[in-house]
Amino acid sequence: MLKPEKVVRFYAYTTKLHVDDMAEALMEFDDVHVEPPEGLPGVKPPEGLETPDLDAYEEIIRALERASALTGISLEDILNQATSNKIPETVDHKELISELDELVGKYLSLRKELELAKKAKSLLKERTNRLRELEEKLEELEMKIKEYYAAALEITEEDPTKLRLGRMLLEIDRDLLRTSSLVNAALNPSMSINDIREILRNLLESLSELEARLLAVQDELKEEKEIEEVKRGIQDLKEILEELNREIEGYMRRKDKLSELKAVESLWNRMRDTIRKVPELSPLLVEREPAIAKVTQQIADLENEIGRREGIIREKLQLAKKLIANVREAFIRLRDRMLTIKAVAAGEAEQRVSELIEGAKPIISEKGKLEEEIKKLEVLSNKEEVGKLKEEAEKLLLKVRETAAKLASKALSVKPRAILQKLKKMTYLGEEIAVISGWVPSSKIDDFERSIKDKLGNYVALEFEEPKKGEGVPSKVKLPTILRPVRLLTHRLYGLPSIRELDPTPITAIFFPLMFGMMYGDVGHGLTLALFGALLWSRSRGAMKELAGLLIYSGMAAAFFGYLYGMIYFIEFTEHPILSPLHDTMRLMAVALLFGAFELMVGFIMNTINKLLEKDIFAALFEYKGVTTLIMYAGAVYAVVRNNADIVGTITDPLFISMVVPLLITAIAPVIRAAREGHGIGEGMSEMIATLLESVLALFSNSLSYIRLAAFAVIHEVFGVLTAQLILGKEIATIADLGSLIAPGALIGFVFMNIAVMGLEGMLSFIQATRLTFYEFFSKFYKAAGREFKCVSELLGPTLSS
Repeated sequence: MLKPEKVVRFYAYTTKLHVDDMAEALMEFDDVHVEPPEGLPGVKPPEGLETPDLDAYEEIIRALERASALTGISLEDILNQATSNKIPETVDHKELISELDELVGKYLSLRKELELAKKAKSLLKERTNRLRELEEKLEELEMKIKEYYAAALEITEEDPTKLRLGRMLLEIDRDLLRTSSLVNAALNPSMSINDIREILRNLLESLSELEARLLAVQDELKEEKEIEEVKRGIQDLKEILEELNREIEGYMRRKDKLSELKAVESLWNRMRDTIRKVPELSPLLVEREPAIAKVTQQIADLENEIGRREGIIREKLQLAKKLIANVREAFIRLRDRMLTIKAVAAGEAEQRVSELIEGAKPIISEKGKLEEEIKKLEVLSNKEEVGKLKEEAEKLLLKVRETAAKLASKALSVKPRAILQKLKKMTYLGEEIAVISGWVPSSKIDDFERSIKDKLGNYVALEFEEPKKGEGVPSKVKLPTILRPVRLLTHRLYGLPSIRELDPTPITAIFFPLMFGMMYGDVGHGLTLALFGALLWSRSRGAMKELAGLLIYSGMAAAFFGYLYGMIYFIEFTEHPILSPLHDTMRLMAVALLFGAFELMVGFIMNTINKLLEKDIFAALFEYKGVTTLIMYAGAVYAVVRNNADIVGTITDPLFISMVVPLLITAIAPVIRAAREGHGIGEGMSEMIATLLESVLALFSNSLSYIRLAAFAVIHEVFGVLTAQLILGKEIATIADLGSLIAPGALIGFVFMNIAVMGLEGMLSFIQATRLTFYEFFSKFYKAAGREFKCVSELLGPTLSS
């Protein structure tokens, strides 16, 4: 009980034909922790092994966990229903999973609608206002479209061809304006050649679109001399831009080469500075100087060439600007002659109508969605409809439970076969043999050997090995039923003990409830908490059941301290309590500090035992948290107690002064260990300083942390005083005040205050007791470096267990 059970590694060898028998034998024995024999020469994992039942079991578990998370149905409830709900083996689990997922989807949709129903009225008002806004926007767009259509219709009736021509000429005009603005942007002195290259790419794309538009109207304008002038101008502009493109490419190539040469020159300058510091390398400097001079000349030539090309690029851009201006001037003459103001307006109108229609599409789409949503919200505003939805949701949830129970029942039926297939996956195969390994309790080696040989006879060979130092051995921890709730703190939240480590669960089962009870001391509150824990215990499984047990123990401890404090539901039931947090605060603080000192000393004792289990006698006797630390701390505490915590008296006490000796021994221990292990004195000295700080400052801080036990007890009493003042107008409520407290108004306030404080203080006291347990107590001895010992029946996890 105080430490994990001793286990040994086993290797079980058999023939390939008896792998199934080996798996069955392990499953029947159960009390072994099975692992693949990794690293064993001559064997490897099985290939092509089919595991249909294992795959089915894992699929079912994922589906059940998914359904539980989405619907809030606990896996415990599903399992309870499954054990009394057997289904035929022929039922396909995939069909059940599909059915479950479909039911969960429908249930979630209904739940979403019910959530929406809670705020249906406010949303309905909001959506109706938004719908009105959209309708007004659509009316406005409709009016504008009618106006533009009327303008376009007038000119169309006069000459339909002018409408199309007007639109096309306007588009050409816009393209020319865009081309002109791009050229002007490229001429900006702040533009780099890289920027100009990007603008040039856009210009060539724009000119291609422009040529396509000119081609579309050339039949109608072929007799106009200006159209030929525009086309020639566009072609000349394109040629200039292509020349520009070639110039820019040449410019960029020279720019890259210049960067490379400058990097060479910079590297040589650094090398030259280094060589000058070493006279012997001077001939090398003289030999390389002509080559570097040539590089310098090339850099100068390239810079001149780059400057010249940049000038050419900007000159050609000026030429392009003049050319596009001439083209646009010729086009404007053509446009003004060909089009009347009405035709231009009609072209603009047609374009504008298209834009308005495109703008109306998202508004129409949003309007349709809003209308559907408003209809739905109107239904959800009806109480009768909401009632029907709730009934439907309850029926669906019932179906989800039934289907999940069927799936769980299916999982339980395939689980034995799934475990067998899991064992076969963990059995490695050689040319002729099969081998599986694991851990078995030392006390059960004979039973294990007999069980395996009864099943396989002469077709099995067993080997047993003691665990090697540093090997990750699984921890098989046995706890009596009364202590199992406390493993929530020790094993689940903190970690399992290794095989060479004491299990703190038994001692935590004493210390944790005492710390909680001291902070939460009230007979009524404690008994209520214990009753709540008992109710939770009867309705839960797993970690929740452990929490329930912990609440029972903590509640009983709180009731005990409530008796000492003389309080029940904030009512003082005796005039002379044994220990009053409000009136005996200093005495309560002394009790809290002494309790903390005792707990820390127990931690040192347990650390000493752990070191002895690890066969590290030096650490057990001399290092921090060992025997010398225990002697030093116990001596210092006794000196404080016998001097009634008087600072001057304690410091001058010969006993307190003599505790310097074990302190120095503890501090020197890391130096001795470093020297023995060959790490050097320097490392040992740094450890010595850290040990001194921990032995003095950290222990002092750890001890003071336990004052919180008294502080929270006082806070609990203060809440009682606050309750009495608010309801009765006096400092404390007594038994004599029961008549006043049962008055309706006073009773409601009294009950509310008790419930509120029980919840708030209960949570805070639990957190503080956990903090003291983990950071002050466990940190002195408990590494929690173990891993769980899983029996064969636990190989597939704890989700479902019959």
